[in-house]
Amino acid sequence: MKPVLLIVDDEESVRESFRLTLQDDYSLTFAEDAKTTLRILKSQSFDLCLLDIMLPDGSGLDLLRQIKRRDESIDVIMVTALTGVDTALEAMKMGAYDYITKPYKIDELYELIKRVLTKRALQKENRFLREEMNQRKPVSLIGHSKALQELTKKISGVAKADLPVLITGEMGSGVEEAAREIHAQSLREKGSFIVVPCASFPKNQLERELFGEEGDETKNKQPQIGKLEFADKGTLFLDQADRLPLDLQDKLMKVFLEKKMSRLGSQVQFPLDIRVISSTDTDLPQGVEKGAVRKDFYQFLNSFFISIPPLRERKDDIPELLDYFLKIANQKAKVPVKNIQKEAVQFLTQYTWPGNLREVENSVEMMVLFAGKETLTLEDIPLDILVKQIDLAKTKEEAKLSLKRVRRQFERQYIRKVLERTRGNQTRTAATLGLHRNTLIWKLKELNLEEDYKKIVKKRRERGVGFRNL
Repeated sequence: MKPVLLIVDDEESVRESFRLTLQDDYSLTFAEDAKTTLRILKSQSFDLCLLDIMLPDGSGLDLLRQIKRRDESIDVIMVTALTGVDTALEAMKMGAYDYITKPYKIDELYELIKRVLTKRALQKENRFLREEMNQRKPVSLIGHSKALQELTKKISGVAKADLPVLITGEMGSGVEEAAREIHAQSLREKGSFIVVPCASFPKNQLERELFGEEGDETKNKQPQIGKLEFADKGTLFLDQADRLPLDLQDKLMKVFLEKKMSRLGSQVQFPLDIRVISSTDTDLPQGVEKGAVRKDFYQFLNSFFISIPPLRERKDDIPELLDYFLKIANQKAKVPVKNIQKEAVQFLTQYTWPGNLREVENSVEMMVLFAGKETLTLEDIPLDILVKQIDLAKTKEEAKLSLKRVRRQFERQYIRKVLERTRGNQTRTAATLGLHRNTLIWKLKELNLEEDYKKIVKKRRERGVGFRNL
């Protein structure tokens, strides 16, 4: 099946030029203005949009913003005259993938389109691999611990009830994933799941993001569709809902209870059917007492409560998570790391993981990146984890063991870094470290760095770099 492209340009000659250039390799749909584009997007999906910056009924930047709000996954290439390059660069900051200038070169256009579609294909492949590896289960729900089983039951139980749900959990524990899973198992699964990061916008901008804004034909201003409108027949996820200003809490409560809304600048109301899921990382009852959260707003959000357990409360799941993230890291780095040593798994299982899932993923990725071997061992564990683990030592013996590992890991990482800087020159490395060259050779053997040294030297030779050029 050919990739599907949407081309938006008000000049018929330009549209015809794109048609003649691209029709053999792509399925094409054309629009001449913003109004037509938005109508088309309601009924069709596209792999890529070629968008002119100057349109007869508004700015291409405004249309880009609305396209991205409607479907963040659509890639957009801005088309501009040479004088509009600054505006095109501004569009890229707003989410456009790239830009091309008129008159364009066919080879450059094809290369740019190919680059975008290749990126999309890789993203789809990565999503497929994630789903395949865990049977479409979210990362935060990987495992079989008792705490996780209870969480899974709660999610399944409330999913089809269509009640508002309040989710709490530490940073990196998978709060948004849990919200998405509730939506995926609900009767609204075919509707949109719209995320509102309440702490990320200034008050005035947040209100526009939520409610949108009415257009003005006299000023050639297109209407802006808000998140509430996009969430109609679907789910609205208020991330960090406690950060909403009090007047916005009041305004949203009216929308949720009356099930109707109007855009900013308009008195016309229309029906709205949404489910609300929210999250918080603070004590909401305390927020109510302090006057930062409306009592009725809290009571509405808290119709059903779910708490995501941190990893330290579900340690039985850590080995399975390590295995999962190892497969993901291998896909990214193309490094054949097959498994993790049993002792290393035991050590990482006892670690508290204050950063939760995010810290596990980042740590495994780092270990794979620097391992250069088939099995990850205790020596590959990141230094910061070893240092933190000292605080958890319950006995003097454990503290001594932790300190020994930290010292050894620091030496390995430091010597390897110096070797990389000197491109394997042992004399310069020993001088930098303040060691005799024979001591360095002994250290390479004692710290299992001989293979690392050989790879660094091999890379130097492949590049044709001699010691005299260091």
